[in-house]
Amino acid sequence: MDQPTTKTDTSRGTIIYIADPMCSWCYGFRDEITQLKEQYADQMDFNLIMGGLRPGGGDPWDQKMKDFLRHHWEQVGEASGQPFSYDLFDKDHFHYDTEPACRAVRVLRDLAPEKELDFFKAVQYGFYFENRDPKEASFYQPICNDLGIDYAAFLDKFSSEEYKALTRQDFEQSAQWGIRGFPSVVVRWQGRLGLLSNGYARLADMNTRMEQLLNKLSEAV
Repeated sequence: MDQPTTKTDTSRGTIIYIADPMCSWCYGFRDEITQLKEQYADQMDFNLIMGGLRPGGGDPWDQKMKDFLRHHWEQVGEASGQPFSYDLFDKDHFHYDTEPACRAVRVLRDLAPEKELDFFKAVQYGFYFENRDPKEASFYQPICNDLGIDYAAFLDKFSSEEYKALTRQDFEQSAQWGIRGFPSVVVRWQGRLGLLSNGYARLADMNTRMEQLLNKLSEAV
């Protein structure tokens, strides 16, 4: 991945999580990324960037697509232990557009940044276990209520062209870094970037990789 040339010395690093709320492996990764964030909270900040799995959708909702998704969901459930519901596949029509879910999370970054990851995980649960549709604005009302977020303020931003543009900036940043799959975890350390994980990973493996990566980034300064 491309790395910036800046060598600004900072006392704290940053864990950058690049994901999509409607990415099944990101749903499976929710416990690992939460634990990673908490484990390094004393020395690293945490940023969430929306990768854009299927912005705009476009895939036909046919049996082939349903079978493809079901297979992946079953794999993720087996690997991670996260609960899934499969009622979605009984629907005759569903537009698998992940942009609105990403946009909703992008809104939280400005509206209530300390709750962004919790909101992201609530969107995942609402889609994968409750099989509700994140394209509908009403999807987010119970989540906002549960997290103490002003739904009217959320809805105003969620419906705006401004936040559609800001969400696209996230997608562009992910592409600029060369990220091709989700979930991915990037670490910024002493002004440089390094890839910690591309795809689903266990916390123990990321901890091992973290030590190696920080040493490498420190030596490069």
